[in-house]
This record gives sequence, structure tokens and C-alpha cells, in this order.
Amino acid sequence: MELSQKLKKLRQARGFSQTKLAEISGVSQSFIAYLEAGTKQPTVRILRKLAAALNVPASVLLEDNDSN
Repeated sequence: MELSQKLKKLRQARGFSQTKLAEISGVSQSFIAYLEAGTKQPTVRILRKLAAALNVPASVLLEDNDSN
């Protein structure tokens, strides 16, 4: 599963809108939308912020696991 799909799946599983995730993580809603669309890639700093907001290790967002 790609980062874009994994991010969206985790966000929705927690009941967060993009706006809510933006508020919690400190990453702009527009950048989260770009990430979920797969048009941009996050820096390590942004990846860590998103992982913390989603309460998962950053490695979970990076794992390439097609079985999910």
C-alpha cells in the first residue's frame, strides 16, 4: 500500500477529517490533501508529525505492505 493510501486509511480509521489531522499535526490541510492524492511526498519532519498525530510509529507510514 502506498503512503497516500495508508495515510488516508489511518486518518479515516481515527475519524479525522483532513482539517482535524491538520490541526493536530501542525501540517497544513492542503499539504495533507496533496499527500493523500499522491502528488507530493513528505519530509521526514512532516512524516513524524503525521505519525504522532495518528498515534503510530513513522515506520508504519513508510512500510510497503501490499497485504493491507
